[in-house]
Amino acid sequence: EYDKWVHNITFHTYVHENIKRFLEGFRYDAHPMSMLGSAVAALSSFYPEARQIHDPEQRDIAIVRLLAKVPTIAAFCYRHVKGLPFVYPDNDLSYAGNFLSMIARMSESKYEPNETFVRAIEVLFILHADHEQNCSTNAVRAVGSSQVDPFSAAAAGIMALFGPLHGGANEQVLRMIEKIGDVKNVKPFIDEVKSGKGGERLMGFGHRVYKSYDPRAKIVKKLAYDVFKVVGMDRDVEIAL
Repeated sequence: EYDKWVHNITFHTYVHENIKRFLEGFRYDAHPMSMLGSAVAALSSFYPEARQIHDPEQRDIAIVRLLAKVPTIAAFCYRHVKGLPFVYPDNDLSYAGNFLSMIARMSESKYEPNETFVRAIEVLFILHADHEQNCSTNAVRAVGSSQVDPFSAAAAGIMALFGPLHGGANEQVLRMIEKIGDVKNVKPFIDEVKSGKGGERLMGFGHRVYKSYDPRAKIVKKLAYDVFKVVGMDRDVEIAL
């Protein structure tokens, strides 16, 4: 069963060439989440049979297609923003290794993913999948309750994830760090946050549901240091720490 599952996901990683042309129609500075949500919604027009949600076989193949094609679409969105040519899936690689290949591959004939990066991607995917009933999950369930096809429901979840108080918090953290600019500015910034006078907010450092510590953070922090050993530290990381 496992081998069949891996084969099915691997077999469906390619997207229709029209999806590629669809993504190429976006502006050079289009936000990747807008592109991703639009492309996943568009999949419903390529697989109209997915609307047969009471058919177990159609449900299963829609799930397989989503898991297989979303990394491809996400990588294409990234390459579009960077002005780089799209990289097709390499089905000899693992799920995470293939994703890294589609993002990072340049002129090499065969991309060899760094095992530290592969492990980091795998663990991050597991931690996010295991996060249960959050905003985007709720959006998928609410839209799915209308008995729409799975691609449309997943697209709704992606657009919920786009929000700055959900997945988009990552982007807000980067903007905040850029605004702080230097380690010496951290204390004055935190003081302003605590005073509540300047309207500054501390983004991305936990959620109120975690009264003490996000249990995922301990795992991610170790992963991060493993990655830093390979790529080194930069100013932004020092400010965050």
